[in-house]
Amino acid sequence: QLRRQARERREYLQRRAREQQQQRQRERRESLKRALDENRLLPTELRHEALALQKELEFDFEAPAGTGDNQDDEYRWAGLEPPKVMVTTSRDPSSRLRLFAKELCLLLPGARRMNRGRAELGALVGACRAAGVTDLLVLHETRGRPDGLTVSHLPHGPTAYFTLSGAVLRQEVGGLGGAPLAAPHLLLLRLDSTVGTILKHLFPVPRPESRRVVTFANEDDVILVRNHVYRRRGRTVELEEVGPRFQLRPYLIRLGTLEQGDAADVEWRWHPYTATAPKRRLLSAT
Repeated sequence: QLRRQARERREYLQRRAREQQQQRQRERRESLKRALDENRLLPTELRHEALALQKELEFDFEAPAGTGDNQDDEYRWAGLEPPKVMVTTSRDPSSRLRLFAKELCLLLPGARRMNRGRAELGALVGACRAAGVTDLLVLHETRGRPDGLTVSHLPHGPTAYFTLSGAVLRQEVGGLGGAPLAAPHLLLLRLDSTVGTILKHLFPVPRPESRRVVTFANEDDVILVRNHVYRRRGRTVELEEVGPRFQLRPYLIRLGTLEQGDAADVEWRWHPYTATAPKRRLLSAT
């Protein structure tokens, strides 16, 4: 089993490296083509390989939509089957963190909650991988206040780390008596990056008649999460918030799974002291 996981991980990394190399080669060919079409000097980095790239352009063609390379290989087949999400907490959780984990399972259709107990991360991830779980969510707290969320996509990653703030439970929000269990429609506002891809694939494909909406709104790199149910009354639409309500701020994305820790490569890291004014909105950058 360990050799099989190591082989699958090695093959995944090889595919990813090959796709990245093909993407860089494609960008060089496009840069050369633009320079030739606009009748301007070639870029300095392309002058030594311009003849070879020009020969490749003779056999280059436009690939049909949806058939190109996909660097996020883990999400290539997402949507064909509903995701299997497992929610757990840090060790010895408080009563509020347990209740928030239950309500997070209500927010994610089909998600299940698992008591952490004394299980280590390696055994936890191994059990989820063997059970066919697609995403493992781990909630953290400080003095009874939920303040962290880790989303690890299985079997090979990526793993996203979020700070969690402003958690408001369903009973504190008010709203409907029963929790809506239908798959929601998703609204991702200014969230076109890898973080948006990770969050939206936690939800199954909704039915057209679903009356539930989950919103992920990016406001200056802080993601506002809201859960609503809407009703039609004539020509008007009424929204009612059913909770829970919280905010997320991503600060790290690693290419591996949760148990690999610092051994996994860093795909993205939040640098608060190097982000200048023109570069502040990082999550909506395509």
